[in-house]
Amino acid sequence: MWTMRDKKKPWFPGQYSLPRSFGFAISGLWHALRYERNLRIHFTVGALVLYFSRYYSLSSAEYALLIMMIGFVIVCELFNTAIEKTVDLETPVYNSLAKIAKDVAAGAVFVSAWASAVAGAVLLWDPAVIAVICRDVLARLYIWIPLAVLATLWIGFPQKKTRRGG
Repeated sequence: MWTMRDKKKPWFPGQYSLPRSFGFAISGLWHALRYERNLRIHFTVGALVLYFSRYYSLSSAEYALLIMMIGFVIVCELFNTAIEKTVDLETPVYNSLAKIAKDVAAGAVFVSAWASAVAGAVLLWDPAVIAVICRDVLARLYIWIPLAVLATLWIGFPQKKTRRGG
């Protein structure tokens, strides 16, 4: 029987310190950012929404809602990635149930992204402010064109190929 003194057991509760646990979390996030294009898209869109939100007179509660919506989509994408990797690990060949699990997880991201987009539109739809944003962007194309190129490269960064459905 295994005991706390048995060092052969690779993991047991309380083995890792809190800073080390944070390191694992950051490592997982970094891995997902490196290999998951959709996560990079969500981070990029979230950053743009937060940047352009400065043109609005949002209350603290509205900013909190905006940040929670962005975080919700990113968390859903991280769960989707975890589910897909777990399914890939457990199913070496195509399996229709594996496909369903992966598709449902992707559907959760889809619903969260659309719900956040609709909520963001309700919160931020103001044609006058949108016109000001457009004027400012057009006046600073020398900044926005290189940023658009960098964002395209960031989003299009090559990712590892995985099997679809198992």
